[in-house]
Amino acid sequence: MKFIVSTLLFCSVLLTSSLCYADITPLITQEQFLKSQQSSNISIIDVRSVEEFNDGHIPGAINIPHNQIQDHLELLLTLQRQPVVVYCRSGRRAAIAEKAMAELGLKDVHHLEGDWLSWQEKSLPVSTKHERITTK
Repeated sequence: MKFIVSTLLFCSVLLTSSLCYADITPLITQEQFLKSQQSSNISIIDVRSVEEFNDGHIPGAINIPHNQIQDHLELLLTLQRQPVVVYCRSGRRAAIAEKAMAELGLKDVHHLEGDWLSWQEKSLPVSTKHERITTK
């Protein structure tokens, strides 16, 4: 019985700790982002694959796939003094990228609430221009 209780307690602690990072990165709604984009120097990073980005993305987004964050340290360090908004298709890859960015020292990182799926659902502006792709 002690083994079962200990195992359940361990699993609950492990699960809780893995979910904690999502609570650290503040959310920004699409509406807040659109207002901020018009009035301040805010960057938006799309951490989906190059193919997904090429199919459509938020206008002005920089594409850095989540598994290439470490390859773009120089660019990310130039963004340290401004707000950065991160999104992917549904949130999983963005959380990975947000954690990596925090480890690099970026402090003003926000997660776009609802990610790409919600952006499309709301029929918000979409771009297929590729001039700001920064991936290798």
